[in-house]
Amino acid sequence: MFQRGETRRWRVTRDFEWEAGRKGSGDWVLIPEGYEFESSVPAAFHWFLSPDDPRFLLAAMVHDFMLESGLYGRPQAAAEWYDGARAADAPAWKAKLAYIAVAAWAVLKPGAT
Repeated sequence: MFQRGETRRWRVTRDFEWEAGRKGSGDWVLIPEGYEFESSVPAAFHWFLSPDDPRFLLAAMVHDFMLESGLYGRPQAAAEWYDGARAADAPAWKAKLAYIAVAAWAVLKPGAT
């Protein structure tokens, strides 16, 4: 589903539908084939979470698309990051700690992506 991107680190290899919010919300987001995104992790934390860990790529894709589409704000995108990590079977404890960092970044740097 992911391969190295041309202009950014990762690219989606097929259209992907994501249901935002709770299951059954009906709030579907279509992430188109070819969409490129980052899986950004500060270098000091690569020992904890690799930006290339496939269990977190879904989370990064959903998060970046939600922000860049302009349809969702940073708090919602951060929550969807966590849901994406769990949907890809990332360990709950690791996903929760990383989510806290993503959410904190959203508060500390509201203009950042």
